[in-house]
Amino acid sequence: MPENTQSPYSPEVLARIASLKIRALNLVEGLLSGQHRSRHKGSSVEFAEYKDYTPGDEIRHIDWKVVGKTDKYHVKQFEQSTNLKATILLDASGSMGYLSPESGGRPAKMDYAKTLVASLACLLLRQFDAVGLTAFNDHVVNHIPPRSKASHLQHILHGLATLEPEGITRLGTVIGNMVERLPGRGLLILVSDLLSPHDDELKRNLKLLCSRGLEVILFHILDPDELTLPFDGDIVFESLEDDPPVGLDPEDIREEYQKLLQGQIETWKRDMPGQGVDYVFLETTTPLEQGLSYYLLKRNSLIK
Repeated sequence: MPENTQSPYSPEVLARIASLKIRALNLVEGLLSGQHRSRHKGSSVEFAEYKDYTPGDEIRHIDWKVVGKTDKYHVKQFEQSTNLKATILLDASGSMGYLSPESGGRPAKMDYAKTLVASLACLLLRQFDAVGLTAFNDHVVNHIPPRSKASHLQHILHGLATLEPEGITRLGTVIGNMVERLPGRGLLILVSDLLSPHDDELKRNLKLLCSRGLEVILFHILDPDELTLPFDGDIVFESLEDDPPVGLDPEDIREEYQKLLQGQIETWKRDMPGQGVDYVFLETTTPLEQGLSYYLLKRNSLIK
């Protein structure tokens, strides 16, 4: 991977930022975003439940009508619907740079992921939530802290536009190192192709994050070539990370390869909900507005 020598403010980079913003805004305009509901109790406008009055509770939240009927003091609690703090983790390792030689106009995997991240950031900021971006391979390569100002989207778009996929993947290790630095409550969104060894370490750390009160969403992105291995003839496959080249005829391994990869995807689908993680699988041939709107509608329907 050649070194990127472009200035952060070169016309090429600024054009990519503008293009990313347009794609993200167009996508967001077509989505039913809805207002998220926080697990935290706060002082916003929507009633959540009653609790018995205890010394220290605010008297103004006592429901006097209930007192008159039951002769007991109950305090109204409200559900907070703003000020979520979200962190988006984007896999920027070499494998995310894959683009099919027969792409047929579909986006490169990294471009698809960047548009997804930009769209999610735009949605969150429109809900007045704080959102940050952390890009990583085997270590954190760029970190933009969460902010809730609308202008913060420009910082995230700049970070995305100047990001190039390179290096090896250490998903479990990177997330493990971040556990203590992430807020105990909030939203964590991981965007990755999950083409990394040590799945067990990653699953343990995701489960640990959920146990600390974080809400975790995992977007698993793959190119169709990575699912079907559609190539023919004797081919030398060169790694985008640090694996040695491999020469083979895909026909000899295609069936077993497809079976293995589909098995891994089914394992993620099966295991993640039990650990408290929302798992979303997306192929780069799936229109992003379709995949994301389907997920958000499903997510909103599950929030009471």
